[in-house]
Amino acid sequence: MQLAEIIRSYKRGNSVNEVATLFRLSPNRVRDVLSNYDIIMRSHREAAYLKNNKNGDPFDILTELTPEEEHLKAMALGLYLTEGNLKNKNSVRFSNSNPALVKIFVKFLKVICGVASEKIKLSLIIYPDVSAKVSKEYWAKFLDLPVKQFTKTTVLKNRKSSHAKRHHSELGTITIYVHNTKLLGIIKEWAKEYAHVAQLVEHIHGKDGVAGSIPAVGSLKRR
Repeated sequence: MQLAEIIRSYKRGNSVNEVATLFRLSPNRVRDVLSNYDIIMRSHREAAYLKNNKNGDPFDILTELTPEEEHLKAMALGLYLTEGNLKNKNSVRFSNSNPALVKIFVKFLKVICGVASEKIKLSLIIYPDVSAKVSKEYWAKFLDLPVKQFTKTTVLKNRKSSHAKRHHSELGTITIYVHNTKLLGIIKEWAKEYAHVAQLVEHIHGKDGVAGSIPAVGSLKRR
């Protein structure tokens, strides 16, 4: 029996059942082989992730950042802590109606996280007096993302007061999201580091020092 090939096949990302089929063995026999050689079995969550990402992670984290990239990362993490959907367990999500803030987060995803444009999805919330077509075209051009990346548009009820019109963007509120649990975990860990550093800076220098704080970066290489 080619034990090394069985182990290698499993480590490459094939499931127990796939390995069993490939080598004409029972799944239990494959599990025994892996157990005998102290191979740690993947969890159901890990197995599902590998199944959905056969070609590897759909992102490529940039490491050994320049000062400008450190600043971009710090700004994006600060935005994520205040405007991101931290409770979501499957996607990195950020919502805002301010184009400049949204662009910072998209640049963070592209440059720091190495997420390809086609992996970044968009959804839009607008009022009936806002053209969905015009709004989508604006956001797509401003963020340098394909219009086809928009998944849905939600139209709210009429704005009955001038107050509502003044306080809601004429371009709508956009949500940026990337479906990837691994990237989500990485960004949440970064956000914790950023929050911790920000608290230390605030304690030492007062609140005015928080804006310039930089999260810890545990990286050694650069793409």
